[in-house]
Amino acid sequence: MKIIHAASVVLAACLCAASAAQAIPPSALGHIDPKAPCYRWPAVDWDGDGVFDRVDHCNNTPKGCMVDQYGCSLDADGDGVCDGVDRCADTPKGMEVDEWGCSAAQRSTGHVSAPPAEPPREIAKPAPQRVPVSKPVTEAERQLVEHGRIRLENVYFETGSAHLLPESEASLREAGEALEKFPDLKIEVEGHTDTRGSAAYNRRLSQERSETVRGWLLEHYRLRSENLVAKGYGEDRPETRERNDEELLRNRRVVLNVLNPEDLPKGVKVENK
Repeated sequence: MKIIHAASVVLAACLCAASAAQAIPPSALGHIDPKAPCYRWPAVDWDGDGVFDRVDHCNNTPKGCMVDQYGCSLDADGDGVCDGVDRCADTPKGMEVDEWGCSAAQRSTGHVSAPPAEPPREIAKPAPQRVPVSKPVTEAERQLVEHGRIRLENVYFETGSAHLLPESEASLREAGEALEKFPDLKIEVEGHTDTRGSAAYNRRLSQERSETVRGWLLEHYRLRSENLVAKGYGEDRPETRERNDEELLRNRRVVLNVLNPEDLPKGVKVENK
C-alpha cells in the first residue's frame, strides 16, 4: 500500500507540473510565484512580508519586520522587537525595551535611529465625477420652443364624447413635462373637430374636450391654473379639406397655443438627441 501511495503522489506531482507549465498568467498580474509546482498564480502572501504562503512558516509577521527566506521575522539583538521596526538594533542582552526596541538608557543618550522609511503608498484616485446628463429633448418641447405651440398627437376621445382614452396618456405627459419647464407661459388649450355634425354641436364638443385636456394637465403637473384657458373652435379652423378618413382625423385635434410667445427663448433651435 505504501508503494502505491508513493506512486500516486509522484503521478499527481507530474500532472500538476504539466498543468502549471501550460498555464499562462495574465501579463498585468502582480502576484506570480514562479517556483510553485502548481497554480503559479494568483500567488498569496497573507501577511505581506514578501514570502508567499506556500513556503511562509510565519504567516502572521507584523508589518515592517524583516524576515528570512521562510517568512519569519529577524531579531539581531534578541530584544523581542523585530529588525525593521527596531530603532535600537544593538540593545544589550536582558535590557527592558519599549515598542521600538529601545531601552531607557538608549533613549536618554539619543542613541535611537530614525524610524524606517515607509514604502510609498499608492494614493487612491478619486472616483470620476458623473456629469448629470439632461434628458433628450422631446418633440413636444421642440414644437413649443420653435413654434410656440404643441399639436397633441395621439390624443383620443370616445366617439362623440369628451372622455379621454388611455392611449392618450403618453402624449399628454410629454406635453405636460414640456410646459413645466416654462411656468410663465400662458396657454390656450384649443379644441377642434371635423365638419361632421352641426356647427353648434361641434363647438360644444370641442369646448368640452379642450376643458378635459386642461383639467388633466393641471391635475398631473405643476402648472398655474390661471395660465391655462380652454377654447373650443369646433369646425371653424380645419387643417385639411377632409377628402378621406385621414384628413378627417387631422382636423379632430387639440393644440396647446402660447399666448405670450415673447416669454419663449429667442433664436433657439432645439434638436432631438
